[in-house]
Amino acid sequence: MDLTIVVGGAAGQGLRSIGLALVKAGAKAGFHVFATQDYMSRIRGGHNFFRIRFSEDEIFTTNQDCHLVVALDHDSVEFHKNDLDRGGLILCDPKDVQANSEKIFYVPFGDLAIEHGGHKIMANSVALGAVWGLLGGEIDDIYSLLEDTWETKGTDVVEKNKSSALAGFEHAIKNKPKDFELKFKKISTTHEKRLVVDGSTAIGMGAIAAGCRFLSAYPMTPSTGITEYIASHQNSCNIIVEQAEDEIAALIMGIGAANAGARSLVPTSGGGFSLMVEGLGLAGITETPIVIVNMQRPGPATGLPTRTEQSDLLFAIHAHQGEFPRLVMAPHSPEEAFSTIVRAFNMADFYQIPVIVLGDQYLADSLKTTTSFDFNSVKIDRGKLLDEEEANSLGGDYKRHLLTEDGISPRVFPGRSRAIFATTGDEHDESGNIIEEADLRIAQHEKRLKKLESLRQNSRKPLEYGAKNASIALISWGSTYGAVKEAVDLINKKGSIAKMIHFIDIYPLNPDTVIEAIGGYKERIAIEGNATAQFAKLIKSETGIGMTKYVLRYDGRPITPEYIIDNIKEGGNLPW
Repeated sequence: MDLTIVVGGAAGQGLRSIGLALVKAGAKAGFHVFATQDYMSRIRGGHNFFRIRFSEDEIFTTNQDCHLVVALDHDSVEFHKNDLDRGGLILCDPKDVQANSEKIFYVPFGDLAIEHGGHKIMANSVALGAVWGLLGGEIDDIYSLLEDTWETKGTDVVEKNKSSALAGFEHAIKNKPKDFELKFKKISTTHEKRLVVDGSTAIGMGAIAAGCRFLSAYPMTPSTGITEYIASHQNSCNIIVEQAEDEIAALIMGIGAANAGARSLVPTSGGGFSLMVEGLGLAGITETPIVIVNMQRPGPATGLPTRTEQSDLLFAIHAHQGEFPRLVMAPHSPEEAFSTIVRAFNMADFYQIPVIVLGDQYLADSLKTTTSFDFNSVKIDRGKLLDEEEANSLGGDYKRHLLTEDGISPRVFPGRSRAIFATTGDEHDESGNIIEEADLRIAQHEKRLKKLESLRQNSRKPLEYGAKNASIALISWGSTYGAVKEAVDLINKKGSIAKMIHFIDIYPLNPDTVIEAIGGYKERIAIEGNATAQFAKLIKSETGIGMTKYVLRYDGRPITPEYIIDNIKEGGNLPW
């Protein structure tokens, strides 16, 4: 079973409430769920929709077709009717939508809400019940969800919502078309319980597990969810959360806290990251471990602030004048986001560098069912950190930027021992004093750059999925993982032999690892959410290996399996 429901309407009509309820109900019923939100940058009006996909198997991506549409306005009917699968239906209230189509199934959401719940505000519960009834779900799944959702509002509110949901449920069963055959497949009552989590929440959870003690940010879509999640747990988890006056201040605050010994996180999006570039260089020359999360959205300037893209990759790698090491990673799912942010903190501390985690709106806002994250398995590595006794033994001989074989100097936290040091944004000697001498500049510059080779050697191999003897490689990174994985399955079912090669560690690449992974294929197809094939360019510059085809998307919408297949058929040529 693989079934997709779309809830569409204008901002302010409550479509998010219905969508979230369907996600949670599906999870409670034992299904794997993946849901995406498509919303315009406005408070009221416009066309927005929530797409929820249910399956017996784990899913990592949205898709293009749908089986049911809950249309809260006429625009939703027009927008989604051509995506409707054969045998699908559009549910709508006859008082809100008038359409002449055999696919329309009228449910009086408002009237049933007033009759059974006492107020039109209960219409969302009616819609929820109607969907569940059409698909042969159990009303107890809805009751359980409503009890969990509204228990704090009292028994009366819970019962009115349950009564409204039952009215929609019974109306759907009694009046559904005789030829409507879509049905949920019954899931075992002993199914594994799952969380419903988005990428932003997963990053927040991972940061807490990794021992984050300071977060500074200026709100910017689509990264704000990270700040909101951690802020909601700051008291119980002993974390300081600061909303800065701008992104410049946010990063400088984070660098200050990191220098004092606090694991520090700075979430932002591309426009905010642009303002942080000068501060990024300060972290580089002072060898300060800091984690920055850039949840990408289409630019330049304000661009499309509520939509998705992968267009900041080369910017993240090259931001700031001068040369200094950094690590760039791109998780592809909530599970990977959790583990990647833990790794980001460990690598930042170990190498004493800034680490940039690239996500995007699709990863940030998409909801996915997953098993519980294992906090107990998280290991914290603070690198070459001297304890108080070790630091005191050095007396006045401590050198913060000591020249070492691996380029990594022993680190102490200021104010916790007798080891005193200076550090500055100017070039400096081992003790942190400002210098102008050429030989000292060369020594410190080469010391910092030594870390790059070790970072390359520690770069993780890409994930591989598909046929062992494949001749076609679909090469991807970040949030395109799920779409590429399903596209590989579709290609292989049709007789071709394809494999996905998916990168999480983006920079610095290990050329030997990349050549081994992608060098032996007849066709290499780059799948990216940008217009200029940025990752493909990076691979070619590092290895000399080019792509034979490109599937690129830069309209602000997520890449889907169908989009990949259609574009490969059309030739997959680079447009520029």
